[in-house]
Formats: sequence, C-alpha cells, structure tokens
Amino acid sequence: MDKKILTKSIDLSKILKPYENKWVALSLDHKKVLGAGNSLESAREKAEKKAEKFVFIKLPPFDLNFVPFF
Repeated sequence: MDKKILTKSIDLSKILKPYENKWVALSLDHKKVLGAGNSLESAREKAEKKAEKFVFIKLPPFDLNFVPFF
C-alpha cells in the first residue's frame, strides 16, 4: 500500500453524509463509496459488483456522541 495514503488525512464528511447509521464499503484509497446498506451483507453485495477489495465502516447516527473508554 502506498505510504502517502497512510500519512495523509482524508475528509470523508461529504461522501459519508448520506449514509448515516449504515454500513459503508469504501474503496481502498477511502475516496469512493462502493456500497452501503442497513446490514454488512447488503453493503458487501453492492461493493462486490464494483470492486474486488474494499474496507467497511459502520457509521453511527450523527446526533450520537461517542467517547471510547479503555
């Protein structure tokens, strides 16, 4: 994987806004939404039609605050 991708921040706010509280499959460079759905399976099925490899993220409701506790 290209180091530039790992060291450069990517603003996903614009492309992820329509997918509140959904599973989203992103391209490996995190620049394109390849699939989305209410379930991981649904997002995977849509993404597989566009690419062989992708990554998933589960978006929370946007009015939810989350603070991890370790």
